[in-house]
Amino acid sequence: MNLPAIPEPERTPALLIHLSPLLGFVLPVLGNVLGPLAAWLAFRDRSRGLDAQGKEALNFQLSVWLYSLLFGLLSLALFSLGLLGGAFGAAAGASDLGAFALFGSLAALFAFVIPASVVLWAFPLVVMVLAVIRVTQGRAYRYPGRIRFLR
Repeated sequence: MNLPAIPEPERTPALLIHLSPLLGFVLPVLGNVLGPLAAWLAFRDRSRGLDAQGKEALNFQLSVWLYSLLFGLLSLALFSLGLLGGAFGAAAGASDLGAFALFGSLAALFAFVIPASVVLWAFPLVVMVLAVIRVTQGRAYRYPGRIRFLR
């Protein structure tokens, strides 16, 4: 699908919209969502293009926040289940199960949780840079993997 071009006067506000998630480095946890929200609210009335780019950035950051929350809950649940299984096994008289569960939980941490966390941290930065490049060229950007909370 061809997206509309961004006129020259709207490129700087569009850049600010797409760079606003960097507020997450100053305000961890919610800064990456509050930045695009504030930028979208500030620029949405100027044009349809800025409104659309603001919604794109905000939808993407809300999606990333939701994905991170779900990933964190899943990781915590799996890690806890491993430890609980080992504790119950050790309580039942199989002391080797406690050590095995601890080793399995730590292996899952290093094999799955840490690499996935790095991806969840780096992916938004990469697509933000792509959005900035696209906007400086005067083209609108659609974020991959975003859920459309705002239409």
